[in-house]
Amino acid sequence: MQVIENWNPQGTTVYMDGKRYINCIFTECKIVYGGGDVMWENTQFVNCQLVFDAAAQRTVAYLTNLGLLKPPAGVAMPTPPVSSGPN
Repeated sequence: MQVIENWNPQGTTVYMDGKRYINCIFTECKIVYGGGDVMWENTQFVNCQLVFDAAAQRTVAYLTNLGLLKPPAGVAMPTPPVSSGPN
C-alpha cells in the first residue's frame, strides 16, 4: 500500500484505493473510492465530495435496491428487472 504523508490537496480529484494517508488535509476535493483498501490516520476532509466508482458503486446500487440505503438525492438508481414468478 502506498503511503502518503503531510499532503494537502485543494480542489483536485483524489483516487483513494490502495493508499494510506497520514496527516493529510483534503480541501474541496472530489474523493473517489472504488472498493479497494484505503486507510487514513490524522486526516481531515474539508468540504469534499465523495464519489463511489467500480465495485463500490455497484455495492451502493445493490444495497439501495434492497432498501438498505437511501438513494442519493438527485441520482437515479438502476432497478432490478421485475420477475413474473415461476412459469
